[in-house]
Formats: sequence, C-alpha cells, structure tokens
Amino acid sequence: MSWRDRILVDGSDRDVWKLARRPVIGASDAAKLAKPTSVDKYLAAKLSDHNFTGNDFTASGHRWEPMMLAWAGITENKALIHSPGERGFAATPDGADETVGAECKAKHGRIVDGPSLGEWRQLAWQFVCVPEFESIEFIWVELLDGDIRPGCNGEPKSVTVHRDHPKILELTAQIVPIATDLLARLTAALEFERQLAS
Repeated sequence: MSWRDRILVDGSDRDVWKLARRPVIGASDAAKLAKPTSVDKYLAAKLSDHNFTGNDFTASGHRWEPMMLAWAGITENKALIHSPGERGFAATPDGADETVGAECKAKHGRIVDGPSLGEWRQLAWQFVCVPEFESIEFIWVELLDGDIRPGCNGEPKSVTVHRDHPKILELTAQIVPIATDLLARLTAALEFERQLAS
C-alpha cells in the first residue's frame, strides 16, 4: 500500500482542500502543539482559522516552492494525505515521491541553519501521516527584498531529516497524544456546529 491510496483530496481545488482539511489535524496545526494543557486554545484556533486565505508571505512561498522542489528534484505535492491509522491525522507535504518528502520555506530577511521548533513538529507530523517517507528534505530560501540573499549563490539550502532523528522521535512522542485529544474535541465541536445549523 502506498500513501497515494490514502489521499483525502488531490488539492487541485483549493476550496475543496480547505474543506477537507477543516475536520483533520494537519501539519500546520501540529506545528503549534507544545502543551497538553493548551488543547482548548488549539481548538479555538483551529475552529477560527477556516477564513484565512493567505498573505504576502503565503504568496511568496507559493512563488518559490516549485523552484525549491525543482532544485531538489522532488515532485510537487498538493494532496492531503491521511495517516494509515487515523483519517483525522493528515498532512500536505510540499513535495512527495515514493519514499522521500519535502517541506519548503521562504525565509524573509532571516538567516537560519535549519528548521525552527514549530517546523520540526511539522516534519514529525508528516512522518506520522506518511510513514512511507524514509526522509524529508527540508528546503529553504533566504530572501532579501524578494530575491535570494547575496552570499547564497542564488540557491536554496537544505537538510535531510530522517524519521529516526532524535528530534523527530522526541516531538512525535510529544505531539501525538496532544493531537489525539485535539481531534476528539474538534470532532465533537464540528458535530455540535452541524446540529445547530440543521
């Protein structure tokens, strides 16, 4: 069985993708899951974020993402893929081949040496949802005034993250129980919302 057999939506229609993503815990949700005691806060954010349509940083990411993927030789992905064990756990890696994923980031006016803590959580979540990935290529461009920062030789940077990386193992153990609690509350809240609307 391949991750291709677990696609919830193919991502060709952004509005359909957003609807499919609302009742699941996605990688951008997982990026925030730091404290078991903050699940109510995470739920409130999840229920209110369905009106977000993006900003200048989102647009910049969409511009640079295909170039980063082409540079790395990884196929672009827009599909929402659910975990083998839980349809409510899902992710949309920026790139996805059979055993390699990719996560792309545009860094505006910042010099970094790899993923932030939230981005590490996103990577851990992608391994949860797509266990076929043996590694994920974390790729970023450092931008200054919309172009790649001088000194980067006009190229992105990248690090290869393997599923057995100590940070991935640590954060997976941390976020899965929080996500499980959050999903149960989200499912109940959306059902209550449906009942009110009927």
